[in-house]
Amino acid sequence: MGVRRREADEEGELSGVGTMNAIESRANRSRVARARVVAAVPLWLALALPAGAQSPSPPILDARAAPACTASAASASSAASDAYVRPAQVDLVDLLPPPPAENSAAARRDLEAVLDAQRSARAQHTVEHAISDATTTCGRFADALGATLSDERTARVLAFLNRAAQQGAALTGPVKQYWHRKRPYAVSDRVGRLADVAPDAPLAVTMRSACGPNARLPSRELAAQALARVSYPSGHSAFGTVCAILLADMVPEKRSELFARGRDYGHSRLVVGAHFPTDVEAGRTVGTVAVALMMQNAAFRHDYAEARAQLRSALGLPTAASGAAAATLH
Repeated sequence: MGVRRREADEEGELSGVGTMNAIESRANRSRVARARVVAAVPLWLALALPAGAQSPSPPILDARAAPACTASAASASSAASDAYVRPAQVDLVDLLPPPPAENSAAARRDLEAVLDAQRSARAQHTVEHAISDATTTCGRFADALGATLSDERTARVLAFLNRAAQQGAALTGPVKQYWHRKRPYAVSDRVGRLADVAPDAPLAVTMRSACGPNARLPSRELAAQALARVSYPSGHSAFGTVCAILLADMVPEKRSELFARGRDYGHSRLVVGAHFPTDVEAGRTVGTVAVALMMQNAAFRHDYAEARAQLRSALGLPTAASGAAAATLH
């Protein structure tokens, strides 16, 4: 992994999330930490980690370049107390490959892919669809499911799905704050800025997109600076992947359509100028890991079983247990 490590540029322009103690801690990461990563994720993902691999080199931190995202201790503690999955369960900095280095051939390909996606969306009149996908709700998958997720019969199902997907997306936070990769629009002014990354987006939306729920930044300027440097991996892509996996497991009759919609949901992030393709792919990996970890949580399995039965009943489908998550109940 060392060959692919990202080096900070000469201006020391990255990140403001930790101190030099954090750098030393990451540089001295123990074998025990790596063992925890391998034990926490499915075998096929663990095998992707090279034996004896070291963590990627941390970037040089500069608080002026990317303000730190903070949340109140009370809200963070409350969120963790009944969580289906927590970022501390897996070290995704180790699991994911580093993003392409700035000004590399891979980075240039990433940028061209964003520009191509925006041109295609304009030509195909799908820009508004992509803007609507910036809303983080599994309700956006109703078109693939062939049924609404907003009526009285499915409201609790949607609440469960959104809760799980939001927690899955939160796993991207430590990786975002480690790499502080620039978003496409911060790399090139040829990239259009839409939806939650639009210059005129409400401040609350900007803070949430920059730092996640319970964000605390003192000004729009600092929020905009933070927003511009959390491209890798895509939280929306992770969110959509969790939605797709859980819905496909609940309704395997629509599995192909739901997974295709999950990929489309991630692609929308290119169209609005929020992410590069490599951000989206990494987000899909995060979402997949998140669901694998959730399935080990007894509270999640209980809530999943209830939600699955409710959804299948609302759709007029048999409710007998089946699928990966349901199988863990037996």
